Amino acid sequence: MSQLIKIIYMKSKIIYIVFLLGIIFCKSQIISLDQLSQCENGNCPNYTSVKDTNNRLDKFVGIWKGTYSNGRIYEFHFSKKNDFILYNGKPRDMIIGRMLVKMNDGTELENTINSIDSETHFNGLEFYKDLVRYQMYYSGNAECNDKGYVYLSFPDPNNLSQLKLVFVQDNDIIASCPNTYQTVMPNAKALILTKQ
Repeated sequence: MSQLIKIIYMKSKIIYIVFLLGIIFCKSQIISLDQLSQCENGNCPNYTSVKDTNNRLDKFVGIWKGTYSNGRIYEFHFSKKNDFILYNGKPRDMIIGRMLVKMNDGTELENTINSIDSETHFNGLEFYKDLVRYQMYYSGNAECNDKGYVYLSFPDPNNLSQLKLVFVQDNDIIASCPNTYQTVMPNAKALILTKQ
């Protein structure tokens, strides 16, 4: 009888070890933002979520302000969200952007400061391979093609109080918008922001 108990005990240990290996294997499907940045042409390991394991997003978090040469005053609020699911995708750590854009006379052009996370239309994607530039996507006024990629970086990596933001408009052709329409963020021009 004791031999039967030993066999059952050994089998239960084997089942337990297989179970633990299964959990470890599932955990290994989590990749870092660093690993995601190194993927080329969609060649990424199969993953279930993306984590900011090195806290690279933290330096972007906060309120940033700047003025552009056309008289527009910009205020960006960047917050870090963990395991955020966007458009039924996989959970990932990312920056969510909110903004207040005004003319120098106080007229508001855009205000998403109080929008909920899923309605800011301004969310993070990934880092470039160099791990210096962080890419986001903005889609505020899609009818006028006021949408595209936003690139965040620090002009001087030793000065984290000055942030460079560049918006690059999508190349879609929109026929229904006035010819005089200007994108909320300057297209393909650097906007220098100061941390508040």
